[in-house]
Amino acid sequence: MDKEDLLGKWKLMSLIREFDLHVKDFSQSDEAFGYFHTSIGQEAVSVGVIPNINENDYLTSTYRNHSHGIARGLDIKRMYAEMLGRETGYCKGIGGSMHIADQSRNFIGSMGIVAGGIPIAVGAAFASRYKKSNQIAICFFGDGAVHQGAFHEGLEFASKFESPVLFICENNLYAESTAVEYHLIHESVINYAQGYGLKSAKIDGNDLERVHEVSQEFIEWVRRNQKPAFIEFMTYKMSGQYEGDKQTYKPTDEIAYWAGRDPLVLLANKMMIEYKVDPNLFLKIESENKELVQAAFNAANNDPYPSIDVMRDAVYAETL
Repeated sequence: MDKEDLLGKWKLMSLIREFDLHVKDFSQSDEAFGYFHTSIGQEAVSVGVIPNINENDYLTSTYRNHSHGIARGLDIKRMYAEMLGRETGYCKGIGGSMHIADQSRNFIGSMGIVAGGIPIAVGAAFASRYKKSNQIAICFFGDGAVHQGAFHEGLEFASKFESPVLFICENNLYAESTAVEYHLIHESVINYAQGYGLKSAKIDGNDLERVHEVSQEFIEWVRRNQKPAFIEFMTYKMSGQYEGDKQTYKPTDEIAYWAGRDPLVLLANKMMIEYKVDPNLFLKIESENKELVQAAFNAANNDPYPSIDVMRDAVYAETL
C-alpha cells in the first residue's frame, strides 16, 4: 500500500475508534439501555481484512460488531438508530447493538451467542460452492468461541466438505474476563485449526499492513481453491467485555503494554516517519470523524421508535 492507501486505512480506523468512543460515553447515560460492546484497540483487524473481500461475499460478526459493520460500509447513522431502538435502524430498532445486520451487503448478521456465526458462515460458503457462485464467507469470532460446539462443528464441516470460508479469530486475550492462559489448553487458537487440517496463520493483529497483506493472500487462496482457511490475529480490547466493565481482572502492566501497541498510533507513527505526514493531519481527520459520529447520533436520536405493527410483524407471521 502507498501513502494514500495507508492514510485511507487510518481514516477508517479512526472513524471506528471515534464511533466506539462515543458509544462508550453514551452507554453511561440514562438514555442507554441494553449492553454495548466496543472494539477499541482491535480496529486494524476489521480494516485490514474486510475491504479485501468482494461486495457479494458473505460476512458474519459477533456482538462486538461496530468495527465490522463500519469496515463493511454500513451507515453509522442507521447503526446508531438500531442501538437507540429507532425504526430507521438496520433491524428497525428491534435487534439493538448486538444484532446489527445488512442483507443488502451480505452482512448476514451479528450474533449475540458466542460462536453463533460460525455455522452460519460455513453454510453460506457451502451454498456458494454448491452454486459455483465464486463467493466466499468471512467469519469473525473471539478466542472464547473455541469452547463452543459450534466452533468445532463448523471447522470440521468446512474442512470435510471443502467450504470456502475464512475463519478470523480476533484473539484479544480474554474470553469475557478470563485470560487465555487460564481458558486455553493449547498456547494458541491456531492449534485447534491445524487439528482440522486448515491452512492457517498467526499474525500481529495490530499491524495494519501485515493484517492487510496476510488476509488478502488468504482470501485469494480460499476463493481460488474453494477450501477453508484460518487466521488468528493477536490483538487486545482496550475496553472491557462490555461498556461499564471495571476491568479489575487486567494487570496494569498489561494495559500499559498494549496501549503502546495501539494500531492507530503505530500506523500514524510509521506514516510520520516514512512519508513525512504532518501530525496535524491526523488531528484534523480525528476531529472530522468526531463530528460525523455526533451528527449521526443526533440524527438517529430524532428518529421515531418502531410502531406496534412493526414489532408484531417481526414476531408473528401471517397464517396461510
